[in-house]
Amino acid sequence: MRTIRDVTLVILTLLSAIGFSQVPRFVQEYEQRLGGALQEARRQLAQYESLARNEGLPLETFWQRLGASGDRSVAAVGRSIGEQAARAASLGAQAEALENAGRFMKPLVLLRQHDADLLAATWAKYEYTLTLDIGFAAAGAVVGLLLNAVLWAVLLGGRHPRAA
Repeated sequence: MRTIRDVTLVILTLLSAIGFSQVPRFVQEYEQRLGGALQEARRQLAQYESLARNEGLPLETFWQRLGASGDRSVAAVGRSIGEQAARAASLGAQAEALENAGRFMKPLVLLRQHDADLLAATWAKYEYTLTLDIGFAAAGAVVGLLLNAVLWAVLLGGRHPRAA
């Protein structure tokens, strides 16, 4: 029984260390996608701002006016501009939060504040590597040790390991 516990300890510790080492790269790839999405959203908004300036209006007033139009297609354009402005603001807030976060806080910031579509797209294209980030590997190793302890506590049903 002790040999099996030792094997699970090694396996869980190594897998957790390797798994946690992937986190910084995944966050970096998400940040790159976020930057591209934010740049595109701002580019599109700049076009609408130009139209609003030509009308002598701030952008928000412009899209609200369009949104209140009796013409359904014009109103839809107004709503679309408003949604684009909200998305650009949201993406900007995410980018700023990630930029201001420390290295070990970035994954937590990403968990709390992310764009679901960008996160899914990042995950879909993410490729694992064998790069090892020492800080995240150490955190993963600790998690692996804890997982092993919990696993064996459950399997042994509260009995002391030496009694098994």
